[in-house]
Amino acid sequence: MNLSNIVTRVKLKLGLINIATPFENIDEVIVDIAKDITLPVFSIYHPCRETMYVYTKELERIAKDELSQTYLLPDFKGRKLIEVIDVTYDDSSLSGLGYYGGGMPLTTGNLIQQSMLANAGAMMTSMIYPKMSFKYEHPRKLVIYNAWSSAKLKLDLAFEHDKSLASIPETARESFIKLLTIDVKENLYPTLKQYNQISSAYGNIDLKIDDWSNAESERQELINQWDDTYHLDRQPMYYY
Repeated sequence: MNLSNIVTRVKLKLGLINIATPFENIDEVIVDIAKDITLPVFSIYHPCRETMYVYTKELERIAKDELSQTYLLPDFKGRKLIEVIDVTYDDSSLSGLGYYGGGMPLTTGNLIQQSMLANAGAMMTSMIYPKMSFKYEHPRKLVIYNAWSSAKLKLDLAFEHDKSLASIPETARESFIKLLTIDVKENLYPTLKQYNQISSAYGNIDLKIDDWSNAESERQELINQWDDTYHLDRQPMYYY
């Protein structure tokens, strides 16, 4: 998404185009609200999701006991990690012509037999060993339970979106604008309610912002709606 376009959209929705407000630069005020107030909350419900593949031996291990190992995730250099959504083994290390099949297909059997042996071995292993689970402790600590193998792991990570808004997909545009519009009303209302009229290129304009006083309750209602639905996009179940 383009930040400049979003600011214009919000100003149009709130009737703030071509109006000389008490704020020195209304565009900058809206940008600050978008980056510092709206974006962190929006990212909790609609995070920037990325997949990362790591070997446990490449991570810094800071604790270990009979059931778990605790690792320190890499420093993401300014990017805010919100949570670890899921941790699984890399499929390529557990299926196909991998460890469980044993040997090369040209010397020990045909390709179909090797595939069957590999998949059967993976299924038997998953039945014998407890399911791997995890717990994320902010900001970088990852506790992994029942990790019987140091194979390559697949991490499903949730980050806060970039402050340029470029990482927010177009499919989430309307949700972001809805929250930002409410945040702008809530944060501008305490100042604008002190003015009866605002100057414009067409003369004085009476402000009609009485409904802005409900912005706080509007925001809470929207957050409650997201609380009830956002988890439906999350597939993993957590086992501690």
